[in-house]
Amino acid sequence: MRHFSCLLLAIFVSAVALRGQAQSALSPIEQEVLKASQARLEAINRRDMETLARYIADDCILSSDDGTLMTKTQYMHIGKLPFAYDYVTNPREAVVHAYGDTAVVNFRITGHEQFGDADIVSEQRRTETWIKRKGSWVLIAFQWDNIPVNFRKSTHADPKTLQDYVGQYRSRPGDDIETVFVKDGRLWSRVGEDVAEYLPSGGDSFFLREGDLATFTFWRDAQGHVTGYIYHRIDGQQFLVKKIK
Repeated sequence: MRHFSCLLLAIFVSAVALRGQAQSALSPIEQEVLKASQARLEAINRRDMETLARYIADDCILSSDDGTLMTKTQYMHIGKLPFAYDYVTNPREAVVHAYGDTAVVNFRITGHEQFGDADIVSEQRRTETWIKRKGSWVLIAFQWDNIPVNFRKSTHADPKTLQDYVGQYRSRPGDDIETVFVKDGRLWSRVGEDVAEYLPSGGDSFFLREGDLATFTFWRDAQGHVTGYIYHRIDGQQFLVKKIK
């Protein structure tokens, strides 16, 4: 949590851009691993399952964005899906560490899934572990997870009403103080050096564009004064953040 724990061509173009940005700072071995990682992504988008299979060890550990473990056979099911149903673009921010014949690659990527006219976008951070076998790099572990990005559309909020929420808040003793303020007719939050906009979703409820995708509802007393807000986690848990000033 922010406050409380402080189509096919695109992949090729993005891969070239990533090579230009990252490989100059990598050792020759690290460049080899990154090249193998990029080739695996390109094989997925081409639905070139023969090439893809060569890059993945039969006993590879694969953990999906919902924590599900799958086998290589299950993962290769992607070859039966149309391109638009599941493809990736824009691999970037790559970090590569090599340890002899073993290496770890971490990078960000954008995933796309088409449902009717809707393009469902997922920003992901991926971690791959590679090992060199018989002169070739092979993927032996792969874990990916979605980066929380909120695509929800905000509603209009009366600038005068926003003044009701201005003040200082704290979730529990010892935690950093959160300052809520209005700037340019919009509601903002500051915790230390971290500043983010509170986007209105109707009534006294708001959300953040990035974070854990939670929502929060300001709480009013019998006289209508704001005394805090309820933080609603996406998993259904919630807690009260009190207004202290």
